[in-house]
Amino acid sequence: MKSLLSLFLIVFSVGSFANTISFQCKSVDNPGFHKFDAHGVISIDDLNNVEGIAIVSTQKADAIESLQTFEDVKVKGYIRHFRAGEVTREAFDQVVLSTNTPYLKTLNLLIDFEDKSSSRIISIDNFSYRSNCKTIQNYN
Repeated sequence: MKSLLSLFLIVFSVGSFANTISFQCKSVDNPGFHKFDAHGVISIDDLNNVEGIAIVSTQKADAIESLQTFEDVKVKGYIRHFRAGEVTREAFDQVVLSTNTPYLKTLNLLIDFEDKSSSRIISIDNFSYRSNCKTIQNYN
């Protein structure tokens, strides 16, 4: 994770960003569901645009041999913050990202959301992978 953060700081040091967040997504063991694990760092500018880098692993339901890992995935998109009581009891962030990896079409990460397995990745072959994402550290 330290090397990921170092790489991120070097790559994105030229931009003007207001906030940086490191996150981690851990899959929940739900039989019959495709799942993913991820960790990364994203920077958010004053207009809520996001850039970052992540490592993502996907696995199809009940198929251990289908594990795929994508390293140094560059992500770009936007973030939306939901205050406590607006949608759920607790505050959370929705981060919608596209990637430089052709297999990973979109990432819709609900960071710190109450419901487990609410974050999704849609692959190029239209599989939907699920996970639970949390903020690891917030660098202001």
